[in-house]
Amino acid sequence: MKYFYTFSLVALLIAVYSSCTTFKAIKYGSPKPDTYKHFECDTITPGPKPYIFAESQDKSLDTVKFNGGRFNHETIAEFFSRTRGNGVLLIIHKDSIVFENSFGNANIDSIYNIFSISKAVTSLATGIAVDKGYLKLSDPVTKYIPELLAKDSLFQSLTVEHLLDMRTGLRFKESYAGNPFSQTAKLFYGDNVLNQIENLKFDCKPGTKHYYNSMATAILGVVIERATKLPFAIFLRDNVWIPLGMERMAFVALDDSKHRHAKTYGGIAMTVRDLAKLGGLYLNNGNWNSEQIISEDFINRSIASTFDNETYSFGWNNIINRMDGEDIISPKFFAIGLFGQVLFCDPIHNLIFVTLGDNKGCEFHWIFDDLSNVIAE
Repeated sequence: MKYFYTFSLVALLIAVYSSCTTFKAIKYGSPKPDTYKHFECDTITPGPKPYIFAESQDKSLDTVKFNGGRFNHETIAEFFSRTRGNGVLLIIHKDSIVFENSFGNANIDSIYNIFSISKAVTSLATGIAVDKGYLKLSDPVTKYIPELLAKDSLFQSLTVEHLLDMRTGLRFKESYAGNPFSQTAKLFYGDNVLNQIENLKFDCKPGTKHYYNSMATAILGVVIERATKLPFAIFLRDNVWIPLGMERMAFVALDDSKHRHAKTYGGIAMTVRDLAKLGGLYLNNGNWNSEQIISEDFINRSIASTFDNETYSFGWNNIINRMDGEDIISPKFFAIGLFGQVLFCDPIHNLIFVTLGDNKGCEFHWIFDDLSNVIAE
């Protein structure tokens, strides 16, 4: 009997660890900014005409020392070297680079997984797809994933707009606790995202309440690919990378080599300068080099959130300021990812801040909110 139980335990362990998802989650642990290298990836190639940011001759931000808050009489470079670890920082004012630096073993051309900033990129792709007539915000997901018609009937009420605003009603727990058996780990390391989508259940009717979860954008990725009949990376290349003059190649991680569904919720990896161009596109109301890449209406819908939706809208968040004892939603908006990957845009002062790296260090979007006011002065 003792040998039977021993054999059973060994068999169970083999079964668990041979599971592709669990094995990868245990092997690689918590995602890292270079984890995309462990996945099958599609490459987004840049176009023939790169857009190069002008560089300001004012280098005062290299030497001025800041005090207060998390700053301790130190320059921006000293502060980020202390808090960021390996990483990069870029500040753009009125389309010109006013500060650019790398820290640790990173350099300005380092490619980092931008994690959940990918959701803002996927939102951009959705808006372009809407403009081009591939889909509508009011479309139910079952129009593009008819397999779901045979599942929970609530899928017929789940729309593209619900996915963008994270008002899906889906039963999915967003957790980064390092549990290899969690739903988030299964999504990130799993080898067939469509199978996971088909097995989802609902906690409430779509549209009822906001709950941030990566599964919403995973579904959106499948919708975009089905609607456009193109791999996600190809759609981004043709409609974002080439029109914006991206300088470097980027990568989109896939669930596996067989199914090839893009990890649209957190699997894009790119450079800091190219990411800043996405911020510039939004600051310029969807216009880039005199070409309207995406409609101004979609941009406005994306960067003006509400408290009812926890200041989240279409992949972006708004800064909340406290004025006269009341919380006010600021027009400043940002997209944020794991490890403090941040794309921060200040339309008041025409500023863009981007940081990518290994170590979160602090809440960088709040640092950028403070710095935007100081730099503007």
